[in-house]
Amino acid sequence: MDPAALNFDQETFRLAAAVGLLVLSAFCAHLLLLPDRHRHVRFPLALFFVAQSIELLALPASYLLPGGDPGFMNLLFELVEIPMTMSQPFLLWLYVLRLTSDPTGMFAVPRLVWHGLPIGFACVLYVYILLLPAPLQASLQPGAKDLVIWQSIAMFGLYGATILFYVLVPIYSVMILQRLSRYKTRLKDLFASTENRELGWARWLAISVVAFWAFNVIAIVVSEFNLSFLGASLFDSLLAAIIVRYTLTWSIALWGMRQRPGIVPPNKKISVGSVTELPLRKYGRSGLSDARLDRIATKIEALMRDEQLYLQPDLSLWDLSDRIGVTTHYTSQALNEKIGQRFFDYINHWRIQDAKNRLRSSDATILAIAYDVGFNSRSSFYTAFKRELGLTPSQYRSKMA
Repeated sequence: MDPAALNFDQETFRLAAAVGLLVLSAFCAHLLLLPDRHRHVRFPLALFFVAQSIELLALPASYLLPGGDPGFMNLLFELVEIPMTMSQPFLLWLYVLRLTSDPTGMFAVPRLVWHGLPIGFACVLYVYILLLPAPLQASLQPGAKDLVIWQSIAMFGLYGATILFYVLVPIYSVMILQRLSRYKTRLKDLFASTENRELGWARWLAISVVAFWAFNVIAIVVSEFNLSFLGASLFDSLLAAIIVRYTLTWSIALWGMRQRPGIVPPNKKISVGSVTELPLRKYGRSGLSDARLDRIATKIEALMRDEQLYLQPDLSLWDLSDRIGVTTHYTSQALNEKIGQRFFDYINHWRIQDAKNRLRSSDATILAIAYDVGFNSRSSFYTAFKRELGLTPSQYRSKMA
């Protein structure tokens, strides 16, 4: 790229935007790599920002290198975008994968080698083009004719890498959404309150990534075919592209740096006789008789009825199992097979029943009642109450008055 051939003001704006985004990305990578007990979880996200930083080096490098000639060093920085952009969807997905990891063993470990194939292809293409003789490199331009076989291979690879990247982005976004859906379901087996663990921001982030992908695809189509329609200028706007890129980067950084894994078992094992804590897998043949499961279910009911264990805001399956003196595996099995509810629904059912009594018999505010019966927020209380009774707490109180 020859900066002098472009409009100076626009190119200066592009340069400033690229340098700003580069600095922001490098700073975020630095923060994510600071020592912390969850650094291994954040490591893929740190690599995501490192890759983005390296990808953005091309434009500043074109000004810093002598004369801005399209020589080997310029090509080195320009083409590094290929492997760096190819790795970013995978790294974002890997971060969500680690963030939603389940130490209890419910989620299968994916085979990451398949995910490395597109990145490997991009790296091979990058090295291949750099090894071409300089005259052949200089002719690698869109629409170039009379290419020799080595140049044709390079051009085919460049087009293939571009198509592959735009295919991978929606695929990984869907994979992230599927992972979050399974994770949300899993949380309800383990926790009575899940609102601070559900990673709703990651779901919106995946949707935003798809929106950014669609924006870029439309922008490419508008540019290549010179399309003209209402709003077409927006997709060809440098300012719009920069705003979208900055917003997406800032969102990933803001939420990614503050998030912690949601499924963290307590650092202890429950041991009763020869029974030791096991991963919460599908029950299959657990070795428990119906009579034993009935006794566990009876103990659970007694803890709720007599000791009102459901009033603990952060009650977990581990807490309940500890009180009963059995493994979480057996507690979960009793809940599902004998009581017929998963842990989250069962505990909130007791909370709602208590809330109903308080709404009828006291003048306490709805928010106070929500906190008193164990909910952590007004919104979660309203959601659970309406799901259980089909009415909001205010409507129920008015109806019972």
